Amino acid sequence: MRKVNLILLLLMLSIQTKAMKINYTIDIQNPNTHYALVKLEISDIKESKVALKMPVWTPGSYMVREFERNIEQVTANAGNKTILISKSDKSTWTLDNKSGEKTIQVIYKVYCFENTVRTSYIDNDHAFLLLSSCLLYADKQGAGTLDINYPETWSNISTTLIQTKPNLFSFNNYDELIDSPIEIGNHQVLKFEVAGVPHTVALVGKNNCPSDKFKADLQKICNTMYQIVGKHPCKEYLFIIHHVEEGGGGLEHANSNVVQMQRFAYSNKERYLNFLSLCAHEYFHLWNVKRIRPEALGPFDYSKENHTNLLWVAEGITSYYDELAMYRAGFRTESEYLRTLSNTFSSTLNRKGAEIQSLHEASFDAWIKEYRPNENSINTNISYYLKGAAIAALLDIELLDASKGSKGLDHLLQYLYAEYYEKKQRGFTDNEFYAAIDFVAGKPLNFRSWAEETNTSETNQKIKNILKKVACSIENKVQNNPYYTGINTEQKGEKITVRSIDGLSPAFGLDLQLGDEIIAVNNIRIKTSLDEVIKLIGEGVELKFLISRNGLIRELTLKPSQNPKLDLNISIDKGDDPLLMVWLKKN
Repeated sequence: MRKVNLILLLLMLSIQTKAMKINYTIDIQNPNTHYALVKLEISDIKESKVALKMPVWTPGSYMVREFERNIEQVTANAGNKTILISKSDKSTWTLDNKSGEKTIQVIYKVYCFENTVRTSYIDNDHAFLLLSSCLLYADKQGAGTLDINYPETWSNISTTLIQTKPNLFSFNNYDELIDSPIEIGNHQVLKFEVAGVPHTVALVGKNNCPSDKFKADLQKICNTMYQIVGKHPCKEYLFIIHHVEEGGGGLEHANSNVVQMQRFAYSNKERYLNFLSLCAHEYFHLWNVKRIRPEALGPFDYSKENHTNLLWVAEGITSYYDELAMYRAGFRTESEYLRTLSNTFSSTLNRKGAEIQSLHEASFDAWIKEYRPNENSINTNISYYLKGAAIAALLDIELLDASKGSKGLDHLLQYLYAEYYEKKQRGFTDNEFYAAIDFVAGKPLNFRSWAEETNTSETNQKIKNILKKVACSIENKVQNNPYYTGINTEQKGEKITVRSIDGLSPAFGLDLQLGDEIIAVNNIRIKTSLDEVIKLIGEGVELKFLISRNGLIRELTLKPSQNPKLDLNISIDKGDDPLLMVWLKKN
């Protein structure tokens, strides 16, 4: 009898905990309007109230973007019966299901006309659907389907969602659904394999891409990134490349990424190589972020910020590898790579904000600072991308030194992948990450201080000491620039205006502020470049500025000084040094 009761109890619990099912339909009826009509068929409902939410951010882009602002005309019904649905907070709509309906349909329109990798975009040429920006979800939601209807003139649809029928896709949960962007249109498709995994490239929009060369180069860089961890977790992988007139950027997903490229920039060698580096960066995130990750980066709370001290690990280490991989794959020479790394160290040491904000602080406050910079950010913030990449280089060298060349940063990532993604199936805490460093090193490295502390007068020397371990020197190039003011400008039409002012510069604290138009210096009209005019005036001369602020003319005076910023250069002291040869190995 007890056995029968236990079986009944377990059966009742399984029924009670069964997740709601949501089947989605997206209709793109008239792409010229930039609207999509979205329908949710919600079944297996057990509650009298159901909260439907719109994410306020999208994973990989750490800023609240308020996607709900684009939703219009939300209605609900159960057959011919109207169901009351009302907004309960900025991103939540609540269904009033007092009548106990088991299936309810919700319908709304969403405006999609923001052409970035972080938002959905629809026009007459194509549709890009970043599903976190257009699909509502419920907390108790399980597997479901997505049906997409679009113009017959569009011949291609690219996504990593599992296709069960033409235009019908299935997903296991909402996280999987919104981590699978969709491109629909008449884009060109390229295919190749890495580690036996099929890779697809969707080339969207008019461009001058040399398809065969690009496919071979992209395959090479992907293979180089794969070799860092040595295991490929994807069944398939997709690049969505949007060609734009200007702009750029990228966003990673579990089995895909979306990047932007200036449409006719492939013929420019440096821009092409920079784009390959961007592709490498977003591709490597399929390991470092999507599988190797701080615990805050999944499972996600889409209703608010998800804070972590370790975005520098997610983005900084990835930034280190995107340039190192360009060298390993043969796209950059050794001297070119060291020049790039030198610039990374220079940028880190030159920024006054590095004396104020640590890597942990920069990571935690990314939501309010990194993605929302202002004119004073250079004086108060650091980039966890740039400083993170610099610190990653130092960590790589420290690991190699501690292990006598047998283990470097590659091995740390391999350990984290095996221990936390494969074995524990979760992200790691701060303490676990720094403990992993010591485990791989075989001794305490106390590396956490690099991430918790700000730059000091000793930072430059500490960097020099670590680089010596791989027989490298880092020195400041001789500079003779006595024309430094610290005023950073930008051109707006025919006006030269102040964009920002460096801290501890001659202009800092002067009556000069963002947006001021610089009309003339020492009675010389400024037309294009402030720096060129200052050099023309000559060394050691006091400068009298004529500026306009809000239509009112002002005068102010300052005297330039020597530029205190470092222009560092890494050089190799001993080319056959064993640790150096391991660090700068090629594939």
